[in-house]
Amino acid sequence: MAINKAKKQEIYSSYLELLRRTQGMIITEYRGMSVKDLTAVRKALRPADCSYVVVKNTIFKIALRETGFAAPDLFEGPVAVALAHSDVAKTTKALLGIKDQPLLVLKGAVIGQAVFKAEQLEMLATMPTLEEARATLVGTLQSPATGFLALIGTPAQNLAQVLKAYSDKLSGGANDAA
Repeated sequence: MAINKAKKQEIYSSYLELLRRTQGMIITEYRGMSVKDLTAVRKALRPADCSYVVVKNTIFKIALRETGFAAPDLFEGPVAVALAHSDVAKTTKALLGIKDQPLLVLKGAVIGQAVFKAEQLEMLATMPTLEEARATLVGTLQSPATGFLALIGTPAQNLAQVLKAYSDKLSGGANDAA
């Protein structure tokens, strides 16, 4: 059934709104899935802070270009997109973890202008989350400072140990003479 121009504009506007708060997306094919199956997928993805949306391919590709995302050839046939609002890796892990939907086919992912094929989604899922990456960076930045402070403190600590040993030897010698 054809839709009128006003309805297309409304759909386009809703896509733009979704894409403006999206970090990346995983493209899936849902051919043969029932509404109940799609609802189960949405429920499984809720903890991953993402939206799972069945899209109109042509209108969605136009919205992708408008918002600066790549528009790959993955938008063929019945397509639904998992839009990651905060963490693409978390969304990918959640999708890969859905084992009870054999008709759900992962086609690929888009993060900005980068396009990932279905085979690369496992790698994408193993990427650290934003918080993990920040923690690693902070640890890396602090590590040289901690090592430097230990290096500076070691000679002073060694000197203190030598002086204490010498002091103990002197006081021990004085006790022996008495």
